[in-house]
Amino acid sequence: MSLFGNWSADALVGAAEKCIAKMDDADLARALVVRSAVSNAGDREALLETVFDAFRDRGESSQDACEGAATTLDQLRSGDRAALVSLLDYACQSPGVLKEALTFLVERQPASINDLPPELVESISRRLAGSA
Repeated sequence: MSLFGNWSADALVGAAEKCIAKMDDADLARALVVRSAVSNAGDREALLETVFDAFRDRGESSQDACEGAATTLDQLRSGDRAALVSLLDYACQSPGVLKEALTFLVERQPASINDLPPELVESISRRLAGSA
């Protein structure tokens, strides 16, 4: 199935990975916080799961990540904005965690591309247009 216009999921994931890799972790965290304000609960949950997966890949459990961020899993799952900001700030202290998390998200759910921060979606669009 084609996504994002006439682009295949593989092309979309490849472009997204390259664009994500170029972003600064702190800028990415800020953009995710802004985007989360208009995201639905399912999109926020998918983001949380991929952030926790990225931490687990580095040997840190979800609980450890929550403790490091001075928040709880319950607060995060309830949609508490301050808890999300804390988790994303904490993730910035481990370079590459947010990039890895977003890469996981796009690989697992390519259709979620439209739920990424607008500046990232625009960057991916430009990259795809340039490869045509």
